[in-house]
Amino acid sequence: MRYLAPNCITAIGFIFGLLSIVASIEGRYVDAGWLICYAVMTDRLDGLVARLVRGTSELGVQLDSLADFLNFGLCPAILAWTSLGFQQALPFTRGGGRLLLMLACAVWVMGATYRLARFNISTDDGGGASKIFFGVPTTLAAGMFVTWYLTLVKYAGPQNPLASAVDVGGFKLYGGWVTPVWIWRYFPLALLIGGLLMASNLRMPKLGLARSRLATAFILTNVIVGYICGVARVFPEYIIWPPTLWLVVFLIWGQMSAEARSM
Repeated sequence: MRYLAPNCITAIGFIFGLLSIVASIEGRYVDAGWLICYAVMTDRLDGLVARLVRGTSELGVQLDSLADFLNFGLCPAILAWTSLGFQQALPFTRGGGRLLLMLACAVWVMGATYRLARFNISTDDGGGASKIFFGVPTTLAAGMFVTWYLTLVKYAGPQNPLASAVDVGGFKLYGGWVTPVWIWRYFPLALLIGGLLMASNLRMPKLGLARSRLATAFILTNVIVGYICGVARVFPEYIIWPPTLWLVVFLIWGQMSAEARSM
């Protein structure tokens, strides 16, 4: 019975992914994005619950990997394809632009697939490997991608091809700033870079408690606030910053630090 709780959470995350695909196909791009955020949150919970109830199992690991492939590999790519690939104001409906978007989506899916497959066959010796990620985790990559997407949609002006017909969530923390139209033309680069980072061997520390109590309190506070905003579907423009700063700072640290290279 102790295996049931974490596996049920994984199944719920899987359902969020399926609903996100449906929302993307139906043109409800904001809903699709938030559903991916829900999948990110459940992915963080199932591992925590499994450790708390000692319900870690090989079956659970494989189920979690399949859910990650759907939620963080396929769903972001489908969201990008459906929302960008059929906008007449963007260069992705035909010709080279459409091939570029297709390539970017494929690189994202294959990068996530490779990252998950490599993680599944890697051995954890309890030492440095337990403290370091090799390649950007799919959860982090997808969470960053979709929160940036939601933020840019939230601040899209009336003439913007991705202007949202519904409220993305919360008042605008950035005031009157408007998403430039040209950003969407380069958005496939985010998919390309994200896919390559997931498949890379770049070192990143795992998120955990820091040595400093102040740093630990800062991390936990941002995690809690992020969960609250995610559940309430508000302020994606706040949610983007903690993972973005974590990615940028610690990707640099992972390559430059002698401590990281020795792990």
